[in-house]
Amino acid sequence: MMMKMVKAKIGVLALCSALMLPAAASAASTDSTTTTTTSTTDGPVVVSSIIQTNVNGVMVPGIYVVNSESRVAFIPGGVGLVVVNNGIALPIGAYYVNP
Repeated sequence: MMMKMVKAKIGVLALCSALMLPAAASAASTDSTTTTTTSTTDGPVVVSSIIQTNVNGVMVPGIYVVNSESRVAFIPGGVGLVVVNNGIALPIGAYYVNP
């Protein structure tokens, strides 16, 4: 009985090894030579994909409809910059951003 269990464990180990071998072989580098080159190029150019709206000289992320009574306010707690009307009461801790 004990020998049968040992043979079963060895068989499972061999089967798992056989299944993992192709994955390990494909992960190995096929390039036997490594070359080191240094280049002096400019750094990467970062282009922002976030659309921004200019509100009285302050850039606010997002698209807003702006009129003469629009102001930029900073609301803490993860909200950030938003565009509000002059008559809106701001929550505690929020303030208007001056350009």
